Amino acid sequence: MILSKKSGLTNRQIKEICSKFNCRKNEFAVQKYQDGFLVAVNNKEYRVKFSEGIFSKVVYIKEVQRISKKVGRK
Repeated sequence: MILSKKSGLTNRQIKEICSKFNCRKNEFAVQKYQDGFLVAVNNKEYRVKFSEGIFSKVVYIKEVQRISKKVGRK
């Protein structure tokens, strides 16, 4: 899975991610995932959900395990 920098996040959501994960806005990648986002920061992936409304806050963070693709023999 490739995570991109273009995510559809608002500036407030980007600031919330930066404050929760103690990083800068160019140090993480985000991808829309189901009803939230996948955030990759510091070689780990997290599932993140935001509250509804104008002043959205992070309401859910859970680390998810990366599943690496197994390369078969040729």
